[in-house]
Amino acid sequence: MKRIIITALSTLTLFFAFVFNACTPDKCKHVSCAYGGTCKDGTCLCQTGYEGEHCETVTRDKFKGIYNVNEDGTLSSAAQYSVSIENGPKINEVLIKNVQNLLQESVATGIVYKDTLTIPLQNFANNTKTIEGWAYLTDTNPLNQHYYQHAIATVYYKITTIATGQIDEFGGNGSGPSIWSK
Repeated sequence: MKRIIITALSTLTLFFAFVFNACTPDKCKHVSCAYGGTCKDGTCLCQTGYEGEHCETVTRDKFKGIYNVNEDGTLSSAAQYSVSIENGPKINEVLIKNVQNLLQESVATGIVYKDTLTIPLQNFANNTKTIEGWAYLTDTNPLNQHYYQHAIATVYYKITTIATGQIDEFGGNGSGPSIWSK
């Protein structure tokens, strides 16, 4: 009798477990994630360098373009010039050309994540200077029709001349951040 009761309870437990799991809908059944993203609980988890509801956007694309720069550093005078941001070697990297108006010798590498650009400490300008900093991007198109076609990057960075140790800061020590508009 004991064996029959245990068998009956086991069978009922398995039956209810099966029925309960069969009624739980698969939240990822109709979700498609691009660029190697994976779905978890109905939400796409994107690979590095991608974002969006379905991982459909390459993050660095919103940073790319030609920017008009307005800045006034702690050592340098007020200046206006252009920089360009282009694809870097990795999907989450960009190349920033003409930093501090130093033409082609001043290419810096940045790492993008969502609306933030990080410029890790690195040598540039033919190894005569170092640069490091960060920026955040603001879309100025209120209708967001042309994904960051018109944007402003507020850039906080510093450049150190290796030979003298002099530091020119933008967004620190009393100077305002560098404003880049495209």
